[in-house]
Amino acid sequence: MARSAPGRWRRLGGLLTGAVLAAAAVAAQSFAFSRDDYSGPLTWTGGLGETVTASRISVRAEGVHAARAIEAGTSPGTSSGTSSGTGQRATTKGIFLVVDLAATSTRVPQRIAPPVLLTESGRRYAATDKVNGDLTITGPFIQWGWWTRKAAIFEVPPAELAGARIVVHPQEGNGGLIEPSAPEVEIDLGLDEAAAARLVSTAKDVHTLAGKP
Repeated sequence: MARSAPGRWRRLGGLLTGAVLAAAAVAAQSFAFSRDDYSGPLTWTGGLGETVTASRISVRAEGVHAARAIEAGTSPGTSSGTSSGTGQRATTKGIFLVVDLAATSTRVPQRIAPPVLLTESGRRYAATDKVNGDLTITGPFIQWGWWTRKAAIFEVPPAELAGARIVVHPQEGNGGLIEPSAPEVEIDLGLDEAAAARLVSTAKDVHTLAGKP
């Protein structure tokens, strides 16, 4: 009786093993994490009026306003703004976007880092430094068990408002907590083209912040 050549089976086994290894390599590559994946933030998302809970904070954007000037204490060393009434009036060449935020801690007291505004064009706008930080969401400690309400304020060109999203995250090292991937909350402000145009057309001449500078 004729026997199958053993070399044929060895070759077939080698081909199958190679195919399995190739498939495993592709799968491993698909699920591999880059250095940025490990060190980048973990993002929780939501919309205007929604409570978004990350690992260390819960944040809600409760309202959005536009103004051509902000009356409050300006940061030391800033030269923009003139004295008016009981505070300082900060002005801008663009427009001030005021986002009313509510925040609470899910663990220990936290401080909020300066928020960032992301636009559809890919630009990132830091919170303005023309307004005393003690009057904004970055000022107080955010406590567990109750909500702190303060604004985040940005200077932006009116054309950048449509599609804008705010990103809020706690300061690093709050309460001794250091995480490899810091939590952040990203909230869509609900500003489509029409809503952004309405916001600009109804912008206040002066928006006054509560509290003393």
